[in-house]
Amino acid sequence: MKKIGILGGVSHHTTIEYYKRIMDLYSQRKGDLNYPEIIIYSLSHGEFKKYEDFNLIDNYVDYISSGVESLIGSGAEFIAMAANSPHRVLDKLQERFDVPFVSALDSAYNASVKQGVKKGLLLGIKFTMQSTFYQDKFEKGGIELITPNEGEQDLVDEIIFRKLINGKDIDIESKNAILEVVSKYPVDGIVLGCMRLPVFSTTRR
Repeated sequence: MKKIGILGGVSHHTTIEYYKRIMDLYSQRKGDLNYPEIIIYSLSHGEFKKYEDFNLIDNYVDYISSGVESLIGSGAEFIAMAANSPHRVLDKLQERFDVPFVSALDSAYNASVKQGVKKGLLLGIKFTMQSTFYQDKFEKGGIELITPNEGEQDLVDEIIFRKLINGKDIDIESKNAILEVVSKYPVDGIVLGCMRLPVFSTTRR
């Protein structure tokens, strides 16, 4: 069994969820104690976000790469990034490292194709919504992906950073605010481009 490398810390709550789900799924499917070996490298969210906020992409790639190098040095045979935004530079990481990366973009795209989505709305932090890496991936398969307007992006971003990334449950007011944004756009699918956003889909309205 290959050793799994998880690049986490962005946020640490997502990293914990990644680890837990992998272990729970293994237990459900196999029912034995031969759990996979997992190596976690946790980045500093503050340092990471600084590079995103100021669009310092070279520093961003170097910082993410330092975590990947640590994972590979510890024996990881493939890497999963427990966040959406670093997928903006996935192509650069793949050029630097001879190790497979599990792509959240591929997962979201494949699920959208399976569900027959033709036009989707991308939600996430502003860095993700204002980048094009999701759109570039989806357009190759003929799926149009749009984003909310700037004011609505500010709202979604604020909810993510004020509540979800801090590990808080989303409240009904915040959930309804996001649903109001969604209701304004004629789409047949929603891409939750933040690892913490699925929390709001399970909250009672």
